[in-house]
Amino acid sequence: MFFAGIDIQTPTALAPLAGWTDQVFRLICKDFGAGLLFTEMTSADGLVREQVKTLEYVRFSDKERPIGVQLFGAEPDILAEAARRVARYEPDLIDLNFGCPAKKVVKRGAGSALLKNMQLTGQVAKAVVAATEIPVTAKIRSGWDKNVAVDVSRILEDAGIAGLIVHPRTQKMLFNGQADWEIIADVKNAVSIPVIGNGDIKTAFDAKQMMEQTGCDMVMVGRAVCGNPWILSQINDYVQFGIKPQEPSSVERLQVCTRHFQAAIEKYGAQRATHLMRKQIAAYIKGMPKATELRRNIFSLDDAGQVLDTLQNYMLQPEIMLPS
Repeated sequence: MFFAGIDIQTPTALAPLAGWTDQVFRLICKDFGAGLLFTEMTSADGLVREQVKTLEYVRFSDKERPIGVQLFGAEPDILAEAARRVARYEPDLIDLNFGCPAKKVVKRGAGSALLKNMQLTGQVAKAVVAATEIPVTAKIRSGWDKNVAVDVSRILEDAGIAGLIVHPRTQKMLFNGQADWEIIADVKNAVSIPVIGNGDIKTAFDAKQMMEQTGCDMVMVGRAVCGNPWILSQINDYVQFGIKPQEPSSVERLQVCTRHFQAAIEKYGAQRATHLMRKQIAAYIKGMPKATELRRNIFSLDDAGQVLDTLQNYMLQPEIMLPS
C-alpha cells in the first residue's frame, strides 16, 4: 500500500488523538502493527511561537516511521511557516486538519470550520504544499452542516494534496449518529489520490466492511484504539489474511497496561506519568471485574510505585487469572 508516495506495510493508520497518542502510546501501537502513525494534532500558531509544550508534540523517533505530523490552524502563512519548521524534524508527511469539530479549535476558524470556506481551505493547502518538499495530506470531515466532501476533496487534490483521510460526519454531528461510509466511497471515486477511511471502526469486521464498501486504501482507527491497541493487529490479520480476531485476556490487557505505564514513567518521570496515565489505565481495564473499584483506587494514588503494585495485585486475583 502507498499513501502520499509512502510505502505502508499494513492497512491501519493510528488517528492523531489529542491527549492520547503521545510517543509512548504510538510506540505501543507500532508494536501492534500500525502501518502509519500520526502525532497528536498540533497548533501551527504554537509552533511558530516556539511554545515548549507544542514543540514536544512534533518530536518522534525513527522507530515510529512512517509518521505524519498533523497541523491545525486557519491562516495560510502561519501554517506554511509551521510546515517549514516541522520539516526540520523530517517526518514522512505533514497532515492538515480540516476535520476537528472541537469548539476550542473551530472558534479559531480552524479544523472543520475551514470547510465553511472552501476557497480558504484551498489557499491553506497550496501555501503548505509550496512551503515544503515533504508530502502534504489532509484530514477532512464531510462538511460543517452539509456534505461538501467531494467538492473540498477535489479542491485539495488540485492544490497538491497527496492523500486524504475522510471522516464522514459533519461538524454539527460531532461523534453522534452514524458515519456515512458512502461519502468515503464518493470521495474515492472523485479523486485520483489515495484515501484513508475513518469513522465508526470498532472491530476488525468493521474495518474490512469499510474497505470493501468504499474502496478506501487504508483505514484509520481513533477512539477504538484507546486501551485496545490489539484492534490494530486484529484488523491487519483479518483484512490481509482472513484470520478472525481473538480478544486478549484480562491478564494480557493488564500486562500491556503496565508496560505502557512503565514506558511513560521513563519518558515523563514518575509524578507526571502517574497523572497522565489515569485515563489510559481506565481505558485498559474497562469491562473487567471490579473495574470501577480499581479505577477509583488508582485515581486516588499519586505514587507510581503504588499504582504499579495495585495493578499487579489486581492481576493476581482469581477472577482475573481465568481465561476471558
